[in-house]
Amino acid sequence: MKYLAFILSILGLLVGSSAAFGCDEKCKKEEAQATHNVNFPGYLSWNFCEDTRTQFMASAIPSLEKYRDGEIDTRYKGPLKNIKSFVNQRKDWLAECDEYMKLTGKGRIFDDSKTTGQIFAAMDSVTKELDALIAGATYSNEYGDDSAAQVRSRFDSLLKLVDDHKTLMHLKGKYVSR
Repeated sequence: MKYLAFILSILGLLVGSSAAFGCDEKCKKEEAQATHNVNFPGYLSWNFCEDTRTQFMASAIPSLEKYRDGEIDTRYKGPLKNIKSFVNQRKDWLAECDEYMKLTGKGRIFDDSKTTGQIFAAMDSVTKELDALIAGATYSNEYGDDSAAQVRSRFDSLLKLVDDHKTLMHLKGKYVSR
């Protein structure tokens, strides 16, 4: 009888403790909304954010590489505006997910604060350079116009940071390419 009472009390503790201490994503989302006085859109979830990050690394980055490797013609503003909008849109999506993940205790969109900050800063640097070119800024060296080289160097910095992050995630077993 003592043995049965002991098993039942252990079972009761396990069930009671999981209800008292276990807080799933929905619970953490509600806590974050109440604590930080924010209202998250219904579509935001940890899975959505992980998919957004994966899509950025697996699809958006190759598109940016293709653009960087192609002919960047600074005489035409339309393509510069399009790529700037593309980068800004991806940054907005990632920043929204980063804020959600941070406030719900899941971490940061790019694993840690340092990496996330560096990638966002590199994205800002690309858009700032594109803004300057759209506004008519030109750069030259002894060989002539070098405006495209300036924006390529900003792309290189962003692409290297994302590639380094992707490599680190591969090593940790946290990133699987689709």
